[in-house]
Amino acid sequence: MEKKGGFILVFVIFLILLLSMFILLGMVIVLNLHRSLKISFDVNLKANEVANAGIEDAISWFKRQLVQPVQDFSPSGNDTEEPDIGLVREYLISGNVYGRYEVPKNKVEDVSIIRGLSQRGSIWKITSYGYVFHRLDPNKRFNESPNRVLGWSKLSTEIRRIDVNLPIESAILAERNVQIGRGGRVRGGIATNGKVTGKQGEIQGTILENQSMALDPFSIFGLSLEELSNIADISVSRVEELPEKLPSSALIYIDGNAQFGRRRPLNGGGILIINGNLNIQAGSNSNFTGIIYVVGNSSSNYNQQAPSLISGCIVVTGSVVNLEGTGEISEIDFDKNIIDMMKRRVGLYRRATPLIKEEVQ
Repeated sequence: MEKKGGFILVFVIFLILLLSMFILLGMVIVLNLHRSLKISFDVNLKANEVANAGIEDAISWFKRQLVQPVQDFSPSGNDTEEPDIGLVREYLISGNVYGRYEVPKNKVEDVSIIRGLSQRGSIWKITSYGYVFHRLDPNKRFNESPNRVLGWSKLSTEIRRIDVNLPIESAILAERNVQIGRGGRVRGGIATNGKVTGKQGEIQGTILENQSMALDPFSIFGLSLEELSNIADISVSRVEELPEKLPSSALIYIDGNAQFGRRRPLNGGGILIINGNLNIQAGSNSNFTGIIYVVGNSSSNYNQQAPSLISGCIVVTGSVVNLEGTGEISEIDFDKNIIDMMKRRVGLYRRATPLIKEEVQ
């Protein structure tokens, strides 16, 4: 019986040791799997960042070209490390881990005609490949042994320019009537599909009435309101949501009526698009440089009171334009140089679609 009891005790101890080994092995497997998944996640996340850097560099390249719109994607010189491929950069991430992005020339396509535009070079599709790799031999290519690719990512997007096509060079382009009250001043003329009434203020330049101008968003910008909202630098539904200080050259979209007053003047610059009516109240001291596009509606007017100054031009559809001042001047000045500057600064290429991502390790 003692021998039998001793055998059972030894067997139980052996069984406990065996189970402990299985538990320990399982913990090691789980920890290794967790570590492997973390490394994989980190590598893929970093590969996405590298590919996105390629997208941003490509957009920057398009913006830098002197001839606009760009007709040919051909990086060279200091723009790329491998001009035969396209836009290529390699950079250190940490240790001997490097990032590399490629925006191949054969993966950058002018899709303007496909998207329904007549102007070539307006919309481009860009594809960027991001690689994370171990560099063990700097004399070998990134994917050539002993160097090893740890992970890669493919991102694509579309970029487009914002066209600004004014049918007539004029301080005010209006779909309906324009009223210039006392204290109102216009330098650079008025063009309207309706009439110019009041004329109690000062008007310098040609007055063109009963025009047949197309002032819808697509005719002016080549884009719908929804598209303009999607690609805007700032897109809000209320004035209160705007940053305290507006940029000097940005595409700003307000989806609704906008009112600016003494506490919140309209100061800044760029292209301001308002899907509603604009009311610049008396005493606001507003000063905006650029192009203001107001969709408007028949329920109220575009109102601009003194003191205020718009340098560039305004385009108003759907509502009557009312410009006036009491004791001070409410002014709109046409300035071609400002409009051309905003075309260059604000109208340059920007992302028009979300990133499309495909990851492979």
